[in-house]
Amino acid sequence: MEISPVLQGLEITIIGILMVFAGLILTFVMINLFSVIPSVLKKIQKKSSGNREKNINLSEHSIPDDHLAVIAAVLNIEKKLKVLKEQGRFTFRD
Repeated sequence: MEISPVLQGLEITIIGILMVFAGLILTFVMINLFSVIPSVLKKIQKKSSGNREKNINLSEHSIPDDHLAVIAAVLNIEKKLKVLKEQGRFTFRD
């Protein structure tokens, strides 16, 4: 028994549409994985690194006040830039 050409055309059309949607779904999943994988790796790296802070006895070292002010300002700027970077794109303006 032969299938009519209309049914063959309909079958090919349905298969083609299913293939296109399967490709779109796979593309969507891959794009989402590009955003999920780095965050998972960052969490794993945080857990493995642990707490690396070292306590420093400042009484042994004498750091001038102006140097401490510059260090504090730089750390503050770094913190703000990190927050901006994690929230998304940022630009520098004049």
